Amino acid sequence: MEMADVLGSGKEPARISVRSRPLNYYFVHTTKISHCARWQQHSSKKPKPPKVFLYSTYTVHDSTGLLLPGIQTPQNVHLDHSKSRPEPSISRKWEHDILPYEADDSPFPEVRAVVKPVDDRQLPVNTVRMWVIGMVFTIVGSGLNQFFSLRQPSVTISALVAQLLAFPVGCAWAQWVPLGWFNPDHHFNIKEHALITIMSNVSFGSAAATQVIEAMVKFYDMPSHGGFEILLMITTQLFGFGLAGMAARWLVGPATMIWPQVLSNAALLSTLHSRQNLMADGWVISRLRFFMIVFVAGAIWYFAPGYLFTALSTFSFICWIVPDNVVVNQLFGQKTGLGMSLLTFDWAQVVYANQSPLLVPFWAGLNVIGSFVLFYWIICPIIYYTNTWYSAYLPLLNPDTFDNTGKPYNTSRVMNADGTFNVEAYRNYSPMFLPAGYAMTYGVAFANLTGIFVHVALYHGRDLVEQWKGRNAKDVHARIMDSYESVPWWWFGGITVVMFALSIVANEVWHTDLPVWAVFLAYLLPIIYIIPVGIIKAITNISSNQLNLITEFIGGYAFLGRPVANMAFKFYGYAGVSQGLEFVADMKLAHYLHIAPRTLFVAQGMATLVGAVVQCGVTVFMITRIRGVCTPEAEGGFTCPHGQVTYSSSLIWGVLGPNRNFSPGQMYGNLLWFFLVGPVVVLVTWLLGRRWKRVNYLSWPVAFGAMSLVPPATGINFSSWWLVNVIFNGVIKRRKPAWWSKYNYVLSAALDSGVAVSTVIIFFCIILPAGPLKWWGNTVYRNTADAHGVPYNRLPESGYFGPAKGTWQ
Repeated sequence: MEMADVLGSGKEPARISVRSRPLNYYFVHTTKISHCARWQQHSSKKPKPPKVFLYSTYTVHDSTGLLLPGIQTPQNVHLDHSKSRPEPSISRKWEHDILPYEADDSPFPEVRAVVKPVDDRQLPVNTVRMWVIGMVFTIVGSGLNQFFSLRQPSVTISALVAQLLAFPVGCAWAQWVPLGWFNPDHHFNIKEHALITIMSNVSFGSAAATQVIEAMVKFYDMPSHGGFEILLMITTQLFGFGLAGMAARWLVGPATMIWPQVLSNAALLSTLHSRQNLMADGWVISRLRFFMIVFVAGAIWYFAPGYLFTALSTFSFICWIVPDNVVVNQLFGQKTGLGMSLLTFDWAQVVYANQSPLLVPFWAGLNVIGSFVLFYWIICPIIYYTNTWYSAYLPLLNPDTFDNTGKPYNTSRVMNADGTFNVEAYRNYSPMFLPAGYAMTYGVAFANLTGIFVHVALYHGRDLVEQWKGRNAKDVHARIMDSYESVPWWWFGGITVVMFALSIVANEVWHTDLPVWAVFLAYLLPIIYIIPVGIIKAITNISSNQLNLITEFIGGYAFLGRPVANMAFKFYGYAGVSQGLEFVADMKLAHYLHIAPRTLFVAQGMATLVGAVVQCGVTVFMITRIRGVCTPEAEGGFTCPHGQVTYSSSLIWGVLGPNRNFSPGQMYGNLLWFFLVGPVVVLVTWLLGRRWKRVNYLSWPVAFGAMSLVPPATGINFSSWWLVNVIFNGVIKRRKPAWWSKYNYVLSAALDSGVAVSTVIIFFCIILPAGPLKWWGNTVYRNTADAHGVPYNRLPESGYFGPAKGTWQ
């Protein structure tokens, strides 16, 4: 038989010439993509072993053996359902090819692995059961998370927990509630589940504004004003919502904006709602069974590093052997050292710094580990052991600031009773010192804050212009979403303008010392940064949002002596991007699952508003009605750790200010050169990439941005992370592409879910009523030089290090 005999138009069944012998595998042509199907003529003869022709990401088989959408059966031929297990049908070559945008599937194999290119518009989405379940999770989840955020140690209920719990709840509702307005059918569908997940995502995280409220009321001893607090909560949350909608044209619609983090959510949803099961490199276990096995195993295992043997979490065994050797502890320690121990047996440690390594492309993972090795395993020890900036008198890697005796900097010693700066007390006390690793993080952040604009302009500038003009190519998902009524751009623009106006009202009426021009600047910074930061996040799953540092830096110069204004400016600027990107990610999830944009708009907006009000209410009630809260003597451990950090940070930057440390001529003034280093290295890399294409795999925003949590993150959070990334996205993806496509994102979701559920169980069922387990395996890592932060140099005989007393300005 000739190949032309089996090619059809896709609109009518293909015409095939039927012969006396059984037919094997042939291409069956559909409208824009070809599929591999098995046809067999009725015959009493035993069929020959089939020949396998591999062409597309789709096969004819699903879990029931039925044809997938787009395949049509020719006359006089039938499908062979005789085998209970589908044949292997994924080719290494085409599985990782980039398809054309006109294809009936996503151009990218990562998306094809978990997202279907079809839409069922008949599914009920905007249902009562979706709203009730979603709002219950929003209220309960946001309230509990905010309640426990004031406690030390704390626990966070992940939105993954809500995503898992929503499935049995939704299915029970669909089955048991009588059909009618409250229950449109007996099938709880994936779109309803996705909207509930999205509502949980936008509301479960503790709002940054609550830290400002805690600091103002409990640490600055300012009166509680309900109007200011609710306005502060709503404006910081909904500003990100408006910003996300305005940036969606560049961050949601384009197929190149993959959002790997979203694919993990989509994989979990598809696993729970689909029974499709294709053989993958010899593996026939379904995604659902695979998820359940890994989920249960991961949850059980986490009891070991999370409660029974917590030393497995850090696993700096070399430090256990020589606990008093300072150099060994500084190199291999996990608390204040460089973490060269390499391994951890705690998935929570693996994902701590840069989320799941299973979601990050292999080339991006190389950028991350290369950056950490360069800056923290090579440059940082050179700075430290040469005693640059007097750093050898301090711990090597620590997120705190210190005085000239090696103790944490006491800001109360340089403040007057009215909260203003006391210059004479400062001269008699000490300048502020940063550990070498912490100072390096500032330099890397400075490079990223300027370099990211040059990177986006050089590598993505043309695409951004085409998207602005509406001339960018659309993949199948974008074409499907075009059939829905879109949300007008001015809806999001209107929300942003209203939030800006309410922010001015809040700060002017309740006198935070933040002028109108500063509110404008605080809103302008996220507007400028959200697209560059979002592009890096969407492609690599690495966050390069370091606006918390630049807002503190700008605020320290602009509002010196006004710590409350500095604090408000920081959170308006930083929260705009961080919250905005959370909204954008959820918009991409809705894009992949083809949820009506206006339904999504209402769901996100309502969940954000309700979550903000609930968190504000919980915070105000706790800090105004519970005796001793936010103090070291607080019952139940409600010491407000996040509020304390925010308060201390506002004093350091708002009272001392960056001009005494980072200005030219000051101790850390040379770090300002990193603002220039960032654009220069990006430009040089781009020029080299025009000659040698492989150089383009070097992405400086990824390399810089991945360091944002160092410290407290150390080498163990990067080495173990990279090892997992190499195994799955470097080796398995290349050698077993079918296995990777079927299970990789499900594996990530299962591991994350197992840790999330196990953490909640351990905290509420064991630690809260009985306390932690005390034995050698839970204390050995606390009795080392690493845990105590022992410095390399001892104090001089004078009792302090650094400049002579009274000589600093």
